[in-house]
Amino acid sequence: MRYITKTFAMAFLAILAIVVGAMLVSIQVRLRITVGKQLGEEYLAQPLSLFIILAMSAAASTWIMHITGRLISRASYFTTVIMALGFSTILIALLLPEISLLQLVYFGGFGVFIGVVTILLPPRQRGNNKNFDFFYYLARLWENRVLLSLWVRYNVRSRYSQTFLGIAWIILLPLSTSFIMAFVFSEILPARFIGDAPFISFFLTAVTAWNVFSQGVLNGTTSLTREMGLMGQIYFPREILVIVKLGETLVDFTFTFAAMLVINAVVGVWPNINFIYLPIVILIQITFTLGLMLFLSYISVLVRDIPQLVAVLLQLLFYLTPIIYSVQSIPENLSFLLLVNPLALLIDAYRSIIVYNMPPDPVNLYYPLVMAGVLLYTGYMFFKANEKRVVDYV
Repeated sequence: MRYITKTFAMAFLAILAIVVGAMLVSIQVRLRITVGKQLGEEYLAQPLSLFIILAMSAAASTWIMHITGRLISRASYFTTVIMALGFSTILIALLLPEISLLQLVYFGGFGVFIGVVTILLPPRQRGNNKNFDFFYYLARLWENRVLLSLWVRYNVRSRYSQTFLGIAWIILLPLSTSFIMAFVFSEILPARFIGDAPFISFFLTAVTAWNVFSQGVLNGTTSLTREMGLMGQIYFPREILVIVKLGETLVDFTFTFAAMLVINAVVGVWPNINFIYLPIVILIQITFTLGLMLFLSYISVLVRDIPQLVAVLLQLLFYLTPIIYSVQSIPENLSFLLLVNPLALLIDAYRSIIVYNMPPDPVNLYYPLVMAGVLLYTGYMFFKANEKRVVDYV
């Protein structure tokens, strides 16, 4: 009975996560893309009753599949998602007429998409299907947490042990870049749409957040290829190599963030009560970055040009991300770019908190949150399904 209850509970939570994620993305897309009827300020995109309907639909769909004994395969899980999406759409259309029909169309489309990429696409680990479980892998990773901690500590210390300035190198590049940008955009090309904030704070906040993503992704592309010899000698969860690189990046972020706070204080931008929202934004960004790192680390083993290609793409993405300009300066007809690039909305959230002393717009975090969760899950499943093949490419 305990197994049956656990199976139902896990399936319900999985289906609920998919339908809620699809609704959050549909809300963001409906408000961001100007298609269909123009929405007024009174438009209520996410009443509490909406999420109650989603929970009831997920529970009913899961229970129907469970009591019929069909909740045993990927196809049945995907069928449950489709059923939950159908129940939700009908109930919302009947009970919540204020919800845009176009939003319901987006909801169904994104629900199917998320269901496909999280249920049908992730490959199974060869020869070990019974352990193809996200939480099983997390438990194994937790058992190796001491190794992970020691590895990060060793790498950080060895990187700066023979240098004259030591950890000061971590903050010199972003600070020097920020001072140069501040001079150019405040004295030579005055920046618009930044309000009363000093440009150095405006830019440094964004570049500090950007560096977590760019350095993490770049380090992830070489995390496996640089340790091929070690992987051929001893077994350990291979994702530790990727997470170690993320850990090094987060250590750098800690020092850079502290330096940013000092510079901000000098120019009159002080920490504020809205810093309580920072852990949420940082966690979303870390989740998004790690998911991408897991994908790229394995692909880089197969195609050794990936690090160079990623470096070029990151350079292009830098200018497509509102780092030297604000989100508000993006023309309305190009606002769809914010949905293509989740980092844009995350950086806007950082600025709202740190520079403008305002809580982030929760609706703007819907899309990055869902994309980060989907990317981490699919990236981790893809990585674990192929980790045994990595040494074959030495």
